Amino acid sequence: MFFDSLEVFSSIEDLGRSTDRPVFLALGMFDGVHKGHQAVLDCAKKMAGSNGVAVAFTFPEHPASYLRPESSPRLIMDKEGKVNRLLKEGIDGIVLRNFDREFADVEALHFPAFLIARIPSLSGLCVGENFRFGRGRNGDHELLKKIGKQVGLQVGIVESQMVEELPVSSSRIRDALSKGCITSVNNMLGRKYEVSAFPSKGKGLGKKIGFPTINLSWNPQARPAFGVYTGRVSITGINAKQYAIANYGLRPTVEEDAKTPLFEIHLLDGLVGDINSDSKQKYTMELESFLRPEKKFDSLNDLKNQITIDLKTAGELR
Repeated sequence: MFFDSLEVFSSIEDLGRSTDRPVFLALGMFDGVHKGHQAVLDCAKKMAGSNGVAVAFTFPEHPASYLRPESSPRLIMDKEGKVNRLLKEGIDGIVLRNFDREFADVEALHFPAFLIARIPSLSGLCVGENFRFGRGRNGDHELLKKIGKQVGLQVGIVESQMVEELPVSSSRIRDALSKGCITSVNNMLGRKYEVSAFPSKGKGLGKKIGFPTINLSWNPQARPAFGVYTGRVSITGINAKQYAIANYGLRPTVEEDAKTPLFEIHLLDGLVGDINSDSKQKYTMELESFLRPEKKFDSLNDLKNQITIDLKTAGELR
């Protein structure tokens, strides 16, 4: 049976049963699908050429959430976001396998054989130079290359991609996000960082003070710094992107005990349509710049004055 369409598999076995064409796996967590990940995906696509299939093999949750839940990193992307981005990168398919005891117990020396037993047409593997595998993370790229040669697998080792004179990594992106360094985040991703969600019903305070907003209940694991951002907004069903300013945070000036952050978008050219909690229009904002951290103002009037300043700054950056 040939692999003829984009598909997402929950097991390696399902992939193996779905094709007899040569399979080339890009292995990794791919959290953020940043420039380094893209290079690994490109390696698999190049190996696959026109006759094979390039497949990303990854996990919905970080392996550390199973092995060391108390120290598991917060994810830049949720499962849906990662799958969508991997497919946009032109990969032919994805194995999204849960990390479990069976996988954790595979010895490094047996790892390629473990994959071949489940994917008979497996022909190659692509990994980053810092890739670790096998029980206790004992295997590195050199061992993978050595074993691959023994079992007849092509193995591509991809060097780390450099941005701002340092290797790109998901941990660097998480750190930059937490500090509001959105330009660095975008440089490491190779694209604009996106906030995407359906609108939720707000209290209408923005409209009352002259700055109507679209409220998105959006709360990722790896949060950007609370504060004010500029960027471009795309809306389901509307082609043109619209310039906007947004506040992400707990709204301390108007809500003393808020626990869940809200992403509030103000379109500089005005609202489009009637926004309500039942809207089927998804809003996606590409963040371009970070203007300032969120703060508590002494009064609504002070808040309005600061928003006016923010809008002027945003207009100058447009």
